[in-house]
Amino acid sequence: MNLKQLKAKGGIVDSQPIKKEVSWTHLDGKSGKEVTDTFILHIRRQSFGVIERLFVQDESEQSRNANYIAASVSLGADGTEALSHDDAYNLEPSLGFLLLNAVNEVNGTGGHSTKN
Repeated sequence: MNLKQLKAKGGIVDSQPIKKEVSWTHLDGKSGKEVTDTFILHIRRQSFGVIERLFVQDESEQSRNANYIAASVSLGADGTEALSHDDAYNLEPSLGFLLLNAVNEVNGTGGHSTKN
């Protein structure tokens, strides 16, 4: 395989976000009842180098997973609303893991669901 073929087969990550529908089950703040919200995320595929840079940090620095989510997830109907590191860091835990799982699925990272 040559470089042109590798690029044609998707071996080099492009910048087009992938739409990913997720469902988040949580307690409603007003009623206290369990509700499920389903919505679309816009997930940027990350290159091998970007993922490596995001995860190779000193532990005293920012959260690696919050960095990964903030670098990958956009919100809004057209995917133009950035999610900051601080917002990703402060996500409700079940929502944070839901977003992280979506990012892992799109990027082929994260254990059992890792793509070849």
